[in-house]
Amino acid sequence: MEAELGMTCVDCGGTLHPLSYPPEDGWEPGDVVAYRCPDCNERFDIVLPDLDDTDAY
Repeated sequence: MEAELGMTCVDCGGTLHPLSYPPEDGWEPGDVVAYRCPDCNERFDIVLPDLDDTDAY
């Protein structure tokens, strides 16, 4: 699993960049990845989803 790159900041519309380094074993569902927006300097901590989770709505 890879952490997403280039997400849009919900505060200002800038592009978020990851602050966290990938673990040696790679990312796992439930890991927290820290992102920072260089435009507004806001920090976001994103929990990686479980892609195998198939909840039906």
